[in-house]
Amino acid sequence: MATFVLVHGSWLGGWAWERVAPRLRASGHTVLCPSLAPAGPGVGLSAHIAEIVALIDSHHDLTNVILVGHSYGGMVIAGAGNTRPQHIGQLVYVDAYFPLPGQSAFDLQPVLRDACDAAAAVRPEREAWLIPPFGFEAMGLAAADLEWVTSLARPMNRATHEEPLPGPATGHPHPPQTYIRCEASPFFADAAETALRRGARLLTVQDAGHMAPITDSEGLCAVLGRIIRSRGEARQWHPQPQDKHRTC
Repeated sequence: MATFVLVHGSWLGGWAWERVAPRLRASGHTVLCPSLAPAGPGVGLSAHIAEIVALIDSHHDLTNVILVGHSYGGMVIAGAGNTRPQHIGQLVYVDAYFPLPGQSAFDLQPVLRDACDAAAAVRPEREAWLIPPFGFEAMGLAAADLEWVTSLARPMNRATHEEPLPGPATGHPHPPQTYIRCEASPFFADAAETALRRGARLLTVQDAGHMAPITDSEGLCAVLGRIIRSRGEARQWHPQPQDKHRTC
């Protein structure tokens, strides 16, 4: 069985995986879905990467993990993969950023920077460093899901999207990479093509929108299952039920 660490996207939390995690656990896998630090002083991409690295380091026998990042989470898992490659069996990007060292989320999606600049222009100056939640209405969520997501979404520091991805910290081989394209999502089609060009395996969740962890957990889990079946299983870590990072 596999160990999954699921990293959420912008403005969300570990709760965004609550429809995915039970399906994976029902198949016998270990699943951790931490919530990244909310907006606050010093919280940027590097801080979020450090959180995932600390999670890995806090369990000395956590190896061969499948590290999954959705949307902004792709920036975070890329950084963790550069920092602790020896502990990661696979990096899996779900309709996510697919960065190179030195690139930021704003570099990869300048239109997002423009939207954030426009939003900041009409907010008080003291809030210019924040990126408030926006755009969920265009992500194919059912009315009840839209209300749920909107009620829980929280602002992010602008630094999360401005900071460039750090370079590799070790000479260890980089983990293999899989990119999961959400077929009905227009947001990361270019990233999927880039991933394929750079040698990542490309899989697709048919008819799924960007918020597939919420709107199509069954289809997403089926694709994650394909990844499990296609890789050799190594020694896995099994956490105790009280593990503080099991948030979904």
